[in-house]
Amino acid sequence: MEEHKHHSHSHNQPKVRKGYRVAFLMAFSVALLAEMLLFMHAQMREIGMILKEDFRIVVMRDDSSKATAEAVEAGLAAIDGTAQVFFVSRKDRLTRLKAEDPELVASVLVPGLNPLPDTWEVTIKEEVLGDMNAWTSAAWRIVGVADVKYKPLEAYAIMHALFYGHLMRLALALSFLSFMVLAAMVLTHGHTPSALAAALPADKSWFFAGGGGAAAAALAAYAVVYPVKYLSPVWVWPSLLWQAAVVICGALLGWVLCQWKNTR
Repeated sequence: MEEHKHHSHSHNQPKVRKGYRVAFLMAFSVALLAEMLLFMHAQMREIGMILKEDFRIVVMRDDSSKATAEAVEAGLAAIDGTAQVFFVSRKDRLTRLKAEDPELVASVLVPGLNPLPDTWEVTIKEEVLGDMNAWTSAAWRIVGVADVKYKPLEAYAIMHALFYGHLMRLALALSFLSFMVLAAMVLTHGHTPSALAAALPADKSWFFAGGGGAAAAALAAYAVVYPVKYLSPVWVWPSLLWQAAVVICGALLGWVLCQWKNTR
């Protein structure tokens, strides 16, 4: 009779659940969000760099002015925010135009005549993009400048691409900081350094479950965004160092969850 009671009592004991799947899915979810943010950050940075390299302010020379080309170039270089100034003569401008669209030049321009003006191509620093009017106003005041041309929408696009890239980097940094604070709070509550050192090999399954979830998230994110490579020439995947950091954080998340569970 006592043996039967003992047998029934052992059957009624609640089954201890390991929770590896919870650690895997939690790490997978967090890592997937991190991978998408990293991918978008890399894309924004690449797009911003391409647009910045292509962006030019074209300053046209006033042929009626007595100011020399060197004086005008020095004035443009002295404006706050100027990065580089390149002089393009009318002859070089016509040669470049013929190379880009020879049919247009042959159909519009009279042979032997060159109506194009001397120009300067100016590249500016990133901080000037938010206040282009200040730069162009300073350029207009230089003697020998006839006109200032640039693409306002391209300037706005560069500014927004750089801003969103910085915003995503800030979001990643704050998320990582929050995770580290959470991990520190869990690991310092009711744990000693010796106990944590002993728990690391004992709870390694949670560590590997978290790392496996993060690695699976990296593969899933790569599979989702890879087709974009065939739709756009701008496609950049974050470096392997970022991928390793995501996997390590996922493994740490799984182990921290285990330590939190052990204190409940």
